[in-house]
Amino acid sequence: MTTKLVPSIPPESLYPAGSVYMARTDLRQTRMLGFTALQLDTVTSMFPGLLNACTTIRHEAGAGPEVLAMYRQAGMEVTEDTRTYRTQLEAEAIADQLIAEGRRLFGPYPLSAGRFPDNAQLVSPDLYQFLNAKGNLEKLVTSGHLAQRTVLTHEELARFEPPGPLFLKSSGGTATGWGYAVHHCPDRASFETARAWFMEHRDGISSVIAEEVVELSICWCAGIAVNEAGTICLGGAEQLFSAPAKQSGSIIDPDRAMPEAARSLATAIGENARVLGFRGIAGLDIGLASDGRLIVFDPNFRFNSSTPQVLFHDSAAKRAGLPVSLSFHGAFSGTFKELSTRLEAPIRDGWLVPTRVFNAEKHTLAHGKHLVTGFLLAKDRESVRAVSSRLEAALSQF
Repeated sequence: MTTKLVPSIPPESLYPAGSVYMARTDLRQTRMLGFTALQLDTVTSMFPGLLNACTTIRHEAGAGPEVLAMYRQAGMEVTEDTRTYRTQLEAEAIADQLIAEGRRLFGPYPLSAGRFPDNAQLVSPDLYQFLNAKGNLEKLVTSGHLAQRTVLTHEELARFEPPGPLFLKSSGGTATGWGYAVHHCPDRASFETARAWFMEHRDGISSVIAEEVVELSICWCAGIAVNEAGTICLGGAEQLFSAPAKQSGSIIDPDRAMPEAARSLATAIGENARVLGFRGIAGLDIGLASDGRLIVFDPNFRFNSSTPQVLFHDSAAKRAGLPVSLSFHGAFSGTFKELSTRLEAPIRDGWLVPTRVFNAEKHTLAHGKHLVTGFLLAKDRESVRAVSSRLEAALSQF
């Protein structure tokens, strides 16, 4: 399939021209994400085709010619200025050189503490921590769109008596995600387990939120792009959960699209952040409560796992004539050539769009497991789940 994929928002509206995607950080900064050393490098391979107005610093396993060939086959144009590295020291040296040219860095998570000047970062570390701290959410969102919540110090948490089912969440500005620092507490036993976990991790969590459990009919991750001109709502992907607060993926279904009211709410929050100096992509978890209220749960002032799916969905769906998309992620063995051969037909036929590929042959910590992230398309929700199961089964056979 040769038809090009076109993001719904042009790359120059996502980040300021000349900005530098520098995602290579350290495990200290990602301790509330549960990151491994391998993930410090795989995260640098995100967002191909969406950073064409920028310079990117990527690990060679996620930006080699064999990987770019798969993106071209998918119709994705990757014209960014890519600088590849093998080690953290190499990545930082490239960043130093670009900073000396007057460029500013951005990434999904804070960089190594004190390693780069604050004024050389598109979003200062202090602003990043403020905006991403769940405890500050009421400073960005009106109270009518928040669940009932109480911010507790660790001393207060030790004495706290839960009034009923609730969530315990990290309140501070340390980078979090994927529900790693969110615990559902439907009963006393689960609450005590969660309380012990937060006490054990108190060095990375300044305070804890006790939040009511809101009955939801659906929840979306609403994407926004904040630039000098204003805030653009990118759309939203419905979140899928394996357990309460534990996201397992995302789906875009026109029959369950995010309503205009949620788009307006996300845009207003983005404007509040823009006034504070934020620039770039962000995502907001917005749920539709059973009583009709829109509730904002978590601020993610960084790009999210669903961002490429949201930005490429419309173009991919129109091209394939398949309206529903489902996120896809897997780690697969065999040679990289075997993997690319097996994916050739799904990509060519337009029902698989790869949005991140990582070649395990170029990274010793990958232990031969290539990573493929993207989304699948089909005519409806049931069909796209079946397609996902078949593809995963086919790839697991080698």
